Amino acid sequence: IAETPFGHAKHNLGFRRFTSRGQRRATAEFTFHALTQNLFKALGAGRLVPTAA
Repeated sequence: IAETPFGHAKHNLGFRRFTSRGQRRATAEFTFHALTQNLFKALGAGRLVPTAA
């Protein structure tokens, strides 16, 4: 279902409007939100393990 990621971003993350103007900047902003969501998902599922520095 294509709407699930958008619904999650709007409802759970509070991502209701873009802070940037223009299609390129809005696309970059949403891509950043999607990237962080995917990283949190991978960490929560145990697929990525943070390393101690």
